[in-house]
Amino acid sequence: MSKKVKLSLGLLVIVAAMAYLMVSGFSANAGFQVNISDLVLNGDSYAGEYLLVEGKVLPETIEWNGEKIELKFMVTDGQYQLPIVYYDVAPDNLDYEGGAEAILRGKYDTGAGVFVADSVETRCPSKYEAAEE
Repeated sequence: MSKKVKLSLGLLVIVAAMAYLMVSGFSANAGFQVNISDLVLNGDSYAGEYLLVEGKVLPETIEWNGEKIELKFMVTDGQYQLPIVYYDVAPDNLDYEGGAEAILRGKYDTGAGVFVADSVETRCPSKYEAAEE
């Protein structure tokens, strides 16, 4: 085989590997957004899916286990509550007194009825509102 053929095959393998990694990486984190009510009522239909869920944190339900590095809490959409398990340190503002808005990414464990989050972000709109005059 000539050097040109070997080089072409090598480049083709590298480009194919990069394309595969990009496609598999995007599809693993693509997920789709689902509301809490739908997840609680139809959880079985989301088994194995990567999801994005948003809800208001119920501050009184926050439990931290430092030995397991496990955070448990509940979020609500005003109608239903969803238990969350997160194996990492709690983000800032999670225990906000008014109830922070949480953006959760992860998978729903249908057997336990728990959302296992691999990413927890908070949004606290009242903290950024303009001061009253």
